[in-house]
Amino acid sequence: MNKVIIFFTFLLLLQSGFNLNAQNPDLLPVPQKAEWGKSKFPVAGAKILVSADFYAREERAISQFISFVKNKTGLSLPVIYTEDPNAQLIVLNSGQPGTALPAVNEKAGPQSREAYNIGVTAKKVRITASYDAGIYYALQTLRQLITWEGNNCFIPEVDIEDYPSFAYRGVMMDFSHGGLLTEEEIKNQIDFLARWKMNQYYFYNEVSIEMKGYPLINYNACYSQEQIKRIVAYGRERHMDVIPFVNFYGHLHELLRLEKYAGLGIGQYGHDLDPRDPGVQTLLKDWIKQYAEIFPSPFIHVGFDETWETERLIIADSSIKPKELYLKQINFVTSTLKEYGKKVMFWTDITNNYPDIMSGSDFPRDLIPVIWEYSDSKGSFQKWLKPIQKEKMPFFVQSAVDNWGNVYLASKYTFDNIDLCLKTSRDEKAIGYITSIWTDAVQPLLRNTWLYMAYGSVGAWQNEPIDRDGFINSYCKIMYPGKSAQMSNAFSKLAESEALLAKCLGRHTLLEMWENPFSSFHLNNTKIHLDDYKNARMAAETAEESLFDALNSQTEDTAFIRTLLVSSRMLDFTASRFIWASHIVERWNWIYDFQLKGKKDYIMYYDINYSTHGLTIDMMDYCTQLKEEYRKAWLSENMPYRMGTITGRFDSEYLLWRNINMKIDDYRFHNNSKESRLKFEVLFLNNK
Repeated sequence: MNKVIIFFTFLLLLQSGFNLNAQNPDLLPVPQKAEWGKSKFPVAGAKILVSADFYAREERAISQFISFVKNKTGLSLPVIYTEDPNAQLIVLNSGQPGTALPAVNEKAGPQSREAYNIGVTAKKVRITASYDAGIYYALQTLRQLITWEGNNCFIPEVDIEDYPSFAYRGVMMDFSHGGLLTEEEIKNQIDFLARWKMNQYYFYNEVSIEMKGYPLINYNACYSQEQIKRIVAYGRERHMDVIPFVNFYGHLHELLRLEKYAGLGIGQYGHDLDPRDPGVQTLLKDWIKQYAEIFPSPFIHVGFDETWETERLIIADSSIKPKELYLKQINFVTSTLKEYGKKVMFWTDITNNYPDIMSGSDFPRDLIPVIWEYSDSKGSFQKWLKPIQKEKMPFFVQSAVDNWGNVYLASKYTFDNIDLCLKTSRDEKAIGYITSIWTDAVQPLLRNTWLYMAYGSVGAWQNEPIDRDGFINSYCKIMYPGKSAQMSNAFSKLAESEALLAKCLGRHTLLEMWENPFSSFHLNNTKIHLDDYKNARMAAETAEESLFDALNSQTEDTAFIRTLLVSSRMLDFTASRFIWASHIVERWNWIYDFQLKGKKDYIMYYDINYSTHGLTIDMMDYCTQLKEEYRKAWLSENMPYRMGTITGRFDSEYLLWRNINMKIDDYRFHNNSKESRLKFEVLFLNNK
């Protein structure tokens, strides 16, 4: 019986969120200062000492930490309000409440309201901070400090001084271009980001939030205002400011495609509002009032990027003055938002066409420019920095996870872009940093991006640049103890497979993923890149093996691992469809090339079209199986909206292979087998 108990205890430890060895635990973000000792604070029998008023303010955070420990170890941590001289104590001491969320004049560094100290001895863990937010972030670090050695759970002796490098650290999530995450999944993201000490969650929305009085807009494809209020409150409990990120000029096709509102735009059913139309101001005043009511944040990002439609139409209509219209619109929007006490943020790409626009007396003051730059080129920032630095404006830098056009995201490109944006932020003294997650391609599953969101989060807190390989290893140890090697390998092989596909299909692999593999271009391209396709499959299948291993022994985060598994199979499927098409053509043409026309060729038909093992059947089976796996993965994080658009691609794929299968059978059964056979491309593809 004792052996059984020990065995299941060991399994519990493997599944826990704790360090499993006696070395100093991996900490992310890396604290600004940490000095390690040799003694150990035992967790068993420990109590949490707090003041009653602090507990009332931060009951949620303390309860989350207690639940975390209880779920992982079975150990209880009672809360007490007066010191027990005989107890092992975890003391939480906050100087004052402070603001729960980042304020307009937030400070970074040792004087930040988020700064904290942790001191661990054999007898006591003492956590101190000037403000409650610091205690919250200290508890996130304390979770990572808890360590197992044999059957003993302890916290190693350490003195930590920690504080953020940037006052504002955010993730922007796109809720306009792709699917719509469920409310539960948004909360999962907020929990996840809070672990890495992010403090802003930008809710990018064009028309995906219910506006009272506008029932036609995105019917059955938006969040209710009550849902948004719950998400905002959830974030606040985790010191995460949920900030509206809206486009009040361009990117409003979902509004302007409706006949009722089409007249408010420039052009026909386009994307840009027409600032000359009084109806635009009437509509936006109403919207701004509603946004101010559901988002209490002092910040709002108003977009103002990519007004391409306005720029395009000057070719046909010389009365359109894009610069003047931009100034009219941004002045109106800014002045209206200031009536509600909002600090306005905006993207700066207008300076690409009008470099001096921010220097003019007619440009509104007291805005926060946000530079978005998704390149990995070191020289890409200068044109954006010059107009801002000329006006001495405090600014943000925004990077991106490159998953908007990929089967699996472009890992190296993403890491390089985040590193470049963080370096620029540090070197040029930005006040804030944002990692953006775009969903333009609709198909990519967003759990693929979590590792990279964490990377940006960690980099925005700590002073030093991130050691990329060290980060991935530490991340996997923290998130997947006991299976960190398998998960690290899976991430590596997923990235490798995508990179190999990019050699075959171009950087944004998703743009070519569903193209006809029997086209002349792709048949020739596959011959050139056959080894790359095969290596892409091998990398994807290796990732699958690692993920299967993790699933077999990991009881937590199974939905997340299954999402990665679907992504690995999508990579494998993408490479397979091009290889199979090429092989089918070559297998048919082999008889032609060797002048075996008229000979019995049932073996060739068996290879290509046999009803259970033929190559065409392989692909019909694969795409129908994968469709169901993808559907489950989609619904595990998204609402049903737009799922049919993507799963329809699998239906079209099935028909592609079914059509080839039927053409081959038709030829086989209805043509004289003794007649000279033509090449596959001529018979079935009309390729001459």
